[in-house]
Formats: sequence, C-alpha cells, structure tokens
Amino acid sequence: MTTSTLTQAHATTVASSRPSTARGPVDRTPALALVAPLLLFAHGILEWVDGLGRGGLDDSVSPGSGPLAFAAGALLVASVGAFAWLTTSLGSRAEHLPVAVPTALLAAFGAGATGAVWIGRLTGLLGDTIPTALSVGGGVLTSLALALVLATLTVEARMPVGSLALAGVAAVLLALPWGLGPLGALVLLIALAPLTRVAQPA
Repeated sequence: MTTSTLTQAHATTVASSRPSTARGPVDRTPALALVAPLLLFAHGILEWVDGLGRGGLDDSVSPGSGPLAFAAGALLVASVGAFAWLTTSLGSRAEHLPVAVPTALLAAFGAGATGAVWIGRLTGLLGDTIPTALSVGGGVLTSLALALVLATLTVEARMPVGSLALAGVAAVLLALPWGLGPLGALVLLIALAPLTRVAQPA
C-alpha cells in the first residue's frame, strides 16, 4: 500500500468520524404558538392600563396618544404578525385540503393592514374616528385565516378538538366589548398549547 493510499484512507476516516453540521429547516411553530398569544395578552393589559389612566383626563386629550398607547399598538402589530407567521407555518402541515396558500395570503394581508393602520394613526394620516371595521379589520382577517387552518388540522386529526373549541371561546372573548382581551389571550394560549411541544427527532 502506497503512502498516498494511506493518506486518502486516513482523510476518509477522519471525515466520516466528524459529526454532521448540516441542519434541516427550523420549525418556528412552538415558539410562535407561545409568543403570539403572550404578545396579545401584553397588548390587552397595556390597553386596559392606558384606559384607566385616561379616565380622569379631559376630552381634549386624544385617546390614541401617549407612550402606553404607542406600546400597546406596537404589541398589537407584533402579535398579529406572529399569528400570521403561525398561520403560514401551520398551513403547510395540511395534507388533504389546499389551505396553505389562501390562508397565508389572507393572514399576511391582515397583518399588513394592522401595521398600516397603526402607522397611519402615528403619523396623523388616520384619525381616531376611523370606522371600526378599518381599525380592527386586519386582525379579524388574520384570525379568520388562523381559524381556517386550525379547523383543517382538526379535521385531519392533527389538532385536538378541544383546542379548536377553546380557540372559539377565545375569539368570542376577544370580540366582546367588555375589555376581556387579556382573558381571551390566555384562553387562546391554552388552546394553542399542543403546538408548543417541540417534536422529537425520530
């Protein structure tokens, strides 16, 4: 056996003994299922505190101004964006119903609309008297997209039926005009709990 043959054999042995550093695509679903409801919960708390703080102010102060209102709006935009990302991630899991593309587009449009309304209010392009359908429409569209994906995964036995039911309860709590946003966000966090479990490699 020649010296070059021994060198090649040693190089092959060393290369095969090294652990592979190649990694597959990282699944962001567990983190998104945890972060998105928590951002929504924080938004609800800040909005509630801001409303309490403005209870004794005169009508000349705009209800959408102030650092708390700014932070609450930013958290809402971040939350809707996280839910849109979660919708896209979950939509790709559906095998029998082609919901991935339409729900991803609907969720992305809703997140973009939410961000546009927030920026419009900050810059003064949109006043506080804009229609309710415009101010909350983006979040509603993203919620519908997420609901469709969750329903699809439930039909395909990839999500527990109880999670879908809890998500429906959370949607009702968030829609009620009684300041139950934080409670609805917590219920939604419980509903999405099965998605926060990281899948173990086979």
